[in-house]
Amino acid sequence: MKIKFAFLSKKGDKTPVNQDSFAVPKIKRDTKNKGWLFVVCDGVGGYVGGEIASKMCCEMIINDYYITENIENIPHWLEDEIKKINNEIITKGIKNGTPGMSTTMVSLLIKDNTAYINNVGDSRVYIFSDENLKQITEDHSVVWGYYEKGLITKDEIIKSNIKHLITEGLGLNPRPKINSYQIKLSDKFLFLLCTDGLTDVAIDSKIEKIIKDTEDLQTCIELLYQLSQDNYSLDDVTMVMVKN
Repeated sequence: MKIKFAFLSKKGDKTPVNQDSFAVPKIKRDTKNKGWLFVVCDGVGGYVGGEIASKMCCEMIINDYYITENIENIPHWLEDEIKKINNEIITKGIKNGTPGMSTTMVSLLIKDNTAYINNVGDSRVYIFSDENLKQITEDHSVVWGYYEKGLITKDEIIKSNIKHLITEGLGLNPRPKINSYQIKLSDKFLFLLCTDGLTDVAIDSKIEKIIKDTEDLQTCIELLYQLSQDNYSLDDVTMVMVKN
């Protein structure tokens, strides 16, 4: 399978440093047998050490995956790895005197015509297929709970003044809730992994139109970033786009 990807991560005006992180496969030979693993994390704003937590998560999961041999059950390995990372973040936070440092995370592993997806927090994974954009992950946030109960529409999430309140994150508690998904891949697909610097200000239909109208991945990702800025995003914005 031939895979193309593009990425972008830019600091917003809300914080003095970019608390987002991302990871992509570094060596093509690793992808031949292990597949393609991508990760995006958002250090939780308001907590000291969010930048450290997001970098830890990205570095650990991608390094551990590519050095681990003979993974028999990919979903179980990914879930165990995320739990391990959670414990490492908690431990490091205590040692550094920054207890409570945490991060969201989304991961996408493409292997053997299957996409394995995990998320904790409100960073998202979308798939664009058959000319339609669909969010795969479910946010761990207060407003997503309102949406699931039918109290607000999805487009109304971006208008909420509590949209930043997450209910899960790595480093927040010893037993995080991890959402896991498996998708059998079609002949043609495109994935978008992103932090809420984009989705807190742009509704899905606007994101979908840019993806639908733009063939080149790097151009597409830059146009999506411009969309976030046109909608006055003050947060860090990080995206990874992947297609075959």
